[in-house]
Amino acid sequence: MNESPYLPERDSETPEPSPWGFRIFVFLTAVYLLYRLGQGIGWIVQRFGG
Repeated sequence: MNESPYLPERDSETPEPSPWGFRIFVFLTAVYLLYRLGQGIGWIVQRFGG
């Protein structure tokens, strides 16, 4: 197969996993956003639901 001279060489190593601190950050951000979404839906129901 012809490799392009402009592309970086491929490493045969597996990609490094993400750090556990980043995983916790992403998880807590998702939990927070779901919590705020629930608050927003509750506010809409209370405000416009009668």
